[in-house]
Amino acid sequence: MTIKGITWDHPRGYQPLKAVASEWGRKTGISLQWDVRTLKEFGDMPVEKMVDLYDLIIIDHPYMGEAASKALLLPLEEYLPESFFAVQAAQSVGPSYESYAWKERHYALPVDAAAQVAVIRKDLADAIGWEPPADTEALSAAADRLPDGKFIAVPLCPTDIWCVFLTLCVQQKGGEIFTPSGIDEAAGRCALTQLQEWRAFLHPDSFRMNPIQMLDRMAAGNDIVYCPFSFGYTNYSRRNAAGRRLVFMDAPRRNGEGISTLLGGAGIAVSSRSDNRDVCMDFIRYVLDPEVQRTTYYINGGQPGHLSAWTDAACHADSGGFFFNTLNTLQHAYRRTGVPGFNRFQEEAADLVHSWVKQGADGAVVMPQLNHLYQSICHDQI
Repeated sequence: MTIKGITWDHPRGYQPLKAVASEWGRKTGISLQWDVRTLKEFGDMPVEKMVDLYDLIIIDHPYMGEAASKALLLPLEEYLPESFFAVQAAQSVGPSYESYAWKERHYALPVDAAAQVAVIRKDLADAIGWEPPADTEALSAAADRLPDGKFIAVPLCPTDIWCVFLTLCVQQKGGEIFTPSGIDEAAGRCALTQLQEWRAFLHPDSFRMNPIQMLDRMAAGNDIVYCPFSFGYTNYSRRNAAGRRLVFMDAPRRNGEGISTLLGGAGIAVSSRSDNRDVCMDFIRYVLDPEVQRTTYYINGGQPGHLSAWTDAACHADSGGFFFNTLNTLQHAYRRTGVPGFNRFQEEAADLVHSWVKQGADGAVVMPQLNHLYQSICHDQI
């Protein structure tokens, strides 16, 4: 028997799943083939385009409301025992476990945990005696302390400027920013102003880069010293990392406290069109076993979704301290809403925010436009 799954096209996204599938296949005699889609497609590709082609889908958590409303993914509580969910809840890294639930049913479970964290080229920083800021408000002053040719960078391509915008909104508000009317306008105006001010000191390529491109640039070059907000990738901090080894740390916060940054990560889901439901559930039980998460899954380039892996001494040592050094950020991360239509909204909103920041648009003018878009796509679904 052969079943199919789809993940995203970074080694963190496919290497651990292929390794676990091979291990599971030797025990069960079942072949699990993994296809990939781009990082942008991971966040934006409609679930409808995948459910007829794949049994297992690695998915972003804001899809849950959409998937549930259209019966695209299976509610896992109907197929897996309560004791299994108790283990997954106990293993949650921050709000990861609850992020894949919609109306008290899980349509995916976290196989990978992430949030926006900070990253530094410690060798460059140490050489010039530079310390990173703990407070988001101190970024400009920290940039002023860098010598010519050295920069702070943030991945701010449309998809990621949206994520940073939401992080700045929740740090400003200190709590939930979404209502049926949209995003808190005062927080949104402040976030847009901050991003516009950052243009004066950020690396000039920031507005073209996604996290992978920026981390590749940091590891290969010598111009980017620090990034305050990038989704973390252990692949760049491990002993066998290509290029210069990067050091990840907790992201700065407003006044150094409160909500940290936007939650990312990836969940594993089962298509409602799959004819192999029991087999898929067996693989989910296997890949989400705590022992598999901290061994096979991590060793093969994965960023586990289980707390026991994040607190494991061997994983910590091999990853250059990635897990211990960023765990606090994940534990205080902000979970986006999963209302039906949200993924379509954020894809359109990302392009708008990217354009508004580059143009220096007036937040008082454009925030009502953003919220009108939200209401037109999502309001009737709440």
